[in-house]
Amino acid sequence: MYQAHFGLRRRPFRSTPDSEAYYPATGHERVLAALQRAIADDESLIVLSGAPGTGKTLLCHLLLDRLGNEVTAAFLTYCHISNRAGLLQAILYDLDQPYADLTESELRLHLTDFLLKNFADGRRTVLLIDEAQQLSAELLEELRLLSNLEASDGKAVQIVLVGQPHLLTVLRQPALAAFNQRVAVRLNLDALAVEEAADYLRHHLRAAGGRPESIASDEAMEVLARGVGGVPRLLNQAARQSLALAAEAGERQVDVEVVMEALHALGLDAVEAEDLPDETPLEPEASEHAADAEPVLAIDEPGTTEEPDASTKSSRRHRLFAPPRRLA
Repeated sequence: MYQAHFGLRRRPFRSTPDSEAYYPATGHERVLAALQRAIADDESLIVLSGAPGTGKTLLCHLLLDRLGNEVTAAFLTYCHISNRAGLLQAILYDLDQPYADLTESELRLHLTDFLLKNFADGRRTVLLIDEAQQLSAELLEELRLLSNLEASDGKAVQIVLVGQPHLLTVLRQPALAAFNQRVAVRLNLDALAVEEAADYLRHHLRAAGGRPESIASDEAMEVLARGVGGVPRLLNQAARQSLALAAEAGERQVDVEVVMEALHALGLDAVEAEDLPDETPLEPEASEHAADAEPVLAIDEPGTTEEPDASTKSSRRHRLFAPPRRLA
């Protein structure tokens, strides 16, 4: 396992949202602050869009953590829902309320009663819906009607729709004009810039107990960051693949060749020659987070005392620079 090879306490690049190792990128922190402000301002409908893999689901978990006990929350992560009754059941289930053997009207009345009583007790309800681009116009209209629930001093429920950019197209349907008018806050989550993407990699290696400077070269991190366009999910995948390939080859450090092989293995476009770093690689201090890191000396890791022989390295380089497979 590459964890032992590189002296890591745990896997640094997990495939599921990992709030414990959250990297506070500028764009993510900006969106989180805007979401908290919108909820504090009593906005009823909030929309967050972003390309796949940019970290929207992780932000939902972080938002719930930051709201803490101030709210009662429901988080719907599965939106293949066919009708209004199914939507109401999903919400009631996540709120730990009875939902079985009830008609659509009974479900709606039960949910309305819960939301109003909860608000009367001094607690607001926040409903987060991930992958919201999958919801039909009928279900979005049900959510709009639900968002109308209010008392004299505020909204009984606030709804945050989270989805891919197609969600914005869905909301522009004529049938959703009333819904669209009530969306007061629209946010977009972008991929990371190259400097932050490279620092993201260092952050996760440190969080796993590793020494980034001894595990991967600065040039390799920059190539990886550019090769995946700064998308966190792809950063995780390519970093895992790079670590595994380097460990398998007995390499002490992930270099540019390993990264390019990892990108090729994942079906991503290879980095063009002119995009490779020059003689002045990206410095670890390129971001405010890396600036706090302690200087680290390169060390020999367990299991890597022997250099791969020349034939092994030559064979690997041949594979690395074979013509890349292009995506359709």
